[in-house]
Amino acid sequence: MKVISAIALASLVLLSSTVCAQDWTKENKDRGKRAALHDAAQRVRGDSGKWNDDARLQHMPALEQLPAKMTHDAWADLYLKKQPDLTDKDGHTLIYRSEQLDDNDRVWIERIERRGQQVTIVANQAKWQGKLFRNFSYYQVIAVKLGTLEAGKYDVKWVTQPLVFSKFDGDGKALDANWPSDERPAEKKATELRLSLVVKARAP
Repeated sequence: MKVISAIALASLVLLSSTVCAQDWTKENKDRGKRAALHDAAQRVRGDSGKWNDDARLQHMPALEQLPAKMTHDAWADLYLKKQPDLTDKDGHTLIYRSEQLDDNDRVWIERIERRGQQVTIVANQAKWQGKLFRNFSYYQVIAVKLGTLEAGKYDVKWVTQPLVFSKFDGDGKALDANWPSDERPAEKKATELRLSLVVKARAP
């Protein structure tokens, strides 16, 4: 009986460890490093000829597979009409492309978490309320590495929390490196993008 109990206990510990290994959270609370959870980022200006009316979320191969001299935005374009065929031995990436923004607006990730086969990314989108310093628009491209995933179906949710602000940190100038210093919730509801992805088991 004691031997059976010991085996059962060991199995339970192993199972718990496996479940816990699937759950993780990455959170950035450093206001001065609000791009810390971005594995890559790109701004696509409106005067480049490209425009994005609606935000979009895509499942992509490992970020390391980005072809040399190709931008993240152009790479994502290659997968607009096809899903990447990836297995549990491959790396997985998410690419988010925001709606068209004013040049003073800012987007950053606050938290990334995985609970089993549910992945949630919480981002902030802060709209500038002050005087316009420049006169161009852009959309933000953000890449997030998920690493390898076990075989199965995953549900991904990208939550964008709307904020407003009227002051920049640092020298107060609307430079790309400067973040909002007085952001606060906007009178809007958060928006969600959802994505389902299937990870296949690679044949031995």
